[in-house]
Amino acid sequence: MIKFYFDIRDVFRAPRLALSGKKILVQFMGLLIGYLGFLLLSYIAFFSAGSSFGETWEYHGLFPMSDFPFTAWYSWVIFGIGCLFALVCWLLASAMVGKITYEQLKGDDFYSSKEALRFLKKNWSSVMLTPFSLLVFIAFLIICGIIIGLLGKIPYVGEIGVGIFFLIPLFAAALFLAYVIFIFVFSLLLAPAIVATTKEDTFEVIVQTFSVIWNQAWRYFLYTGLLGVMAKVGIFIFGYFSFRATQLIYFSCGILMKEKLADIFEEALSYITIPTHLLDYFSNIFPGINFRFHLPEIGPGVYLDWSGSISTFLIAISLVFIIFMVISYGLAILSVGQTLTYVILRKKKDDENLLERKTEMEEEEERREAEEKAKEEAEKEEAKPEEKPAGETGESEEKTKEETGS
Repeated sequence: MIKFYFDIRDVFRAPRLALSGKKILVQFMGLLIGYLGFLLLSYIAFFSAGSSFGETWEYHGLFPMSDFPFTAWYSWVIFGIGCLFALVCWLLASAMVGKITYEQLKGDDFYSSKEALRFLKKNWSSVMLTPFSLLVFIAFLIICGIIIGLLGKIPYVGEIGVGIFFLIPLFAAALFLAYVIFIFVFSLLLAPAIVATTKEDTFEVIVQTFSVIWNQAWRYFLYTGLLGVMAKVGIFIFGYFSFRATQLIYFSCGILMKEKLADIFEEALSYITIPTHLLDYFSNIFPGINFRFHLPEIGPGVYLDWSGSISTFLIAISLVFIIFMVISYGLAILSVGQTLTYVILRKKKDDENLLERKTEMEEEEERREAEEKAKEEAEKEEAKPEEKPAGETGESEEKTKEETGS
């Protein structure tokens, strides 16, 4: 078991614990699956808005994230479902990373992603329903406000009523709503960690989310802020080395391929239509500090023959995978860090050491031992001779005596 201090020192372990192929791969798969669902639904949304597949591909490529031509509500709904799907995939992947981290903290360094997936199949509902329940509650309060506004349109009575009840309960309810929205945002980070460490149901996860943020507010926001900084720096460092590795490939292969490789890379980069401000954000170490690696400018692309086009597409996909791998490390830092944070704050808040809870292997062994014990007891019961009723025993003895006398 890793030595745990239950204070801020443990938070700084997040980048090191997150630098694991297992955790990064889990986060990468969640990001990739979410991206594919988002990409598909985005193209459907663009198609429903009147844009053909060719037009969408030409102007938006692999990242339809700007210049939305949506005018109909259903186009926005389809696009929103795509964003929601990506968010759900990220939440589930974060729960898996949190579970792997939790088992590692307890001493099980060989806890596999397959076991984490098995855990997720049993507890996915708590991960998803926690923020969803809060969102439904937020929507309910907003609808109540709309209804009150509708009643306020009643001549004289409605206007006076709004004035009378403005402070209580309207302002009080609005203040509580603002707090719930605040909790909802941070539940996206904290809920997967709570589920990963406690396996609680949705209601208990919501209670723990409110409890942690209310009782340990300054610690939680301090730790989360530090995690945000470490995740950003981690993405920058990983991205820098990935960028230099790509440059090495370009340099070594370009010695003989020359202009052909340059054309292929230029065309491949034309598919990476990520908004410029996002690329600038990830290529700079931190906002406000001009310390960056300069990515090549994305041009309109060049015309290539069929083999060059295939190579271009494959390289573009590879570049997307590299970008996702870099981002996955940052997301893994957040997931690992939130797990560490919750273990610390649960100790501070309730004086409960979550690392002393039984592991899944221990629970499985206890269950197996209990089943074996029950089976042995059942076999012993079956092996006992059947006791005959008293009446039958007396009759058999009399019959034996009669046979002996005769």
